Amino acid sequence: MRKLAKLSLVAAVAVAGLTNVNAASLEEAIKGVDVSGQFRFRANDRSDTTGLTPAAGNNDTDVEIEVGVKVPVTENVKAVFKIDTTRNTTDAGATKVTGTDNQDYLDIEDYYFSYNQGAITVNAGQQNIPGRITDGAQGDGVVALYNLGNVTVGAAAFANNSLSTEEDVYSVIAMGTFGPVSVLGQYADVVDAAKTFNLKADASVAMIKIGAEYTESEIDMGHPSYTTAALADDRSTAKAYVSAKVGIVSAKLSYAKTGDNGSGSVAEELEAPAEALLWNVGTSGRDDYSAFTIDASVAVTPAISLRAAYSAGEEGNRINNDVTEALGQITYKVAKNLTTYVRFADVEDKGSDYTRGRVEARYSF
Repeated sequence: MRKLAKLSLVAAVAVAGLTNVNAASLEEAIKGVDVSGQFRFRANDRSDTTGLTPAAGNNDTDVEIEVGVKVPVTENVKAVFKIDTTRNTTDAGATKVTGTDNQDYLDIEDYYFSYNQGAITVNAGQQNIPGRITDGAQGDGVVALYNLGNVTVGAAAFANNSLSTEEDVYSVIAMGTFGPVSVLGQYADVVDAAKTFNLKADASVAMIKIGAEYTESEIDMGHPSYTTAALADDRSTAKAYVSAKVGIVSAKLSYAKTGDNGSGSVAEELEAPAEALLWNVGTSGRDDYSAFTIDASVAVTPAISLRAAYSAGEEGNRINNDVTEALGQITYKVAKNLTTYVRFADVEDKGSDYTRGRVEARYSF
């Protein structure tokens, strides 16, 4: 807590321009400062049962520390910072970065000003690109939102972004709730590279919830990654689901399908919310893929829950095109802000078989 207080004070001093900090100004400096974050530890193991890549017996540990700070600057303006650790190993335990000490390092992920006046919110600086077609992609830009009651509309413009090293990104978004139905639509343009649109709708009726989502990308023919119209066309992801909760039991049945030449999100390698993902297998980056997934959980006690899930699908017209994943998980909520789980999965992915396990503890504040 002392470090967090110091971080809050430093941010307040830097933004508000305070030059002298005594007992009275210290109390004033930290007034209204909002600090949140998490500490997460993971132990991962992956074993390849086919002798194919990755090499058998991969295992690692992963520690992430994330701290977000919101500092009042004026009545309507806040300075927002987010600092977290960045790993020198991959999530699945692949080879460490050569020529480094392999220690995690700190990364200032977000730093922007947020202006709010009634229904208007404007964020300017380095931040996440909003929407369901990206997954934590960032850039230097401006996001503007206007709330109309049950409907919110917005626009964004980004340069120096992680989706493209050269092209700017522009996006418009609209979302709203109409009775039991919530809808969202987004259009994004990565200039001279790709145009993507996303539509999503969900509805709740008693204990049942249903939903559908469709994402499609049109690749610009001038993009160096695509040389024929066939490769540029038919890149989409369609999803539908029905879920229900009865007492201590929750269950969800879903279906997902991609286009003949790939999935629909603006960057295929990202696990964007618009894509489907169980744990190891999903739609992102897969062509002509379709799968059914059943995912069920039982709250044995308020602190302990059990989860079982199974996904079965096929990708393309290959000899070995089966893609399946069986997953089991036990979650234990130790305290209000501390949760742990043990997870295990058995995966078959187009002829490559492997198992994967994880133990995680996460503390949030």
